[in-house]
Amino acid sequence: MAPSIPKVAIPPEKWTQTVYSTPEPSLAKADADKLQAMSFDPSFYSSAFLQCMGRGLSQKECIASLPAVDSKLTPCGPLSDAAASDAMSSAIACISANGGDVDKCTTHFDALSKLAGYKEEEKKSSFQKASETCSKAGWKLLAVPALYVGMKFIKIK
Repeated sequence: MAPSIPKVAIPPEKWTQTVYSTPEPSLAKADADKLQAMSFDPSFYSSAFLQCMGRGLSQKECIASLPAVDSKLTPCGPLSDAAASDAMSSAIACISANGGDVDKCTTHFDALSKLAGYKEEEKKSSFQKASETCSKAGWKLLAVPALYVGMKFIKIK
């Protein structure tokens, strides 16, 4: 009798896709660039303590002088800021008060998305599109007037 393979919600071949991407309906997309910049030094406090003890200070003085936060930790996102805590708590309160109805709390989610740095895609006018194209072309755009004048003298048969 062969052992049965347990069914999992996410198959193993899709684990990396799960880590480096987000589900389609999610509004918050993962920043894969920041995932590789994460670091944690497990010996940070012990080495800082030993360096302090090596300077000849007492154990109590060294413990008091240890920094509260490891300086090499990856910085938190914009929603962990103190200014965002009010907006976050009001969004949570709205969801819990309305029984999980997301449609009634869209104003709170819009405020959170602005705090997180998401912007609505704006419609560009034809002038803006043309100016962006010209700026991408750069100095090569100087050839257009020369070609225009040159085409007056050249006859194509």
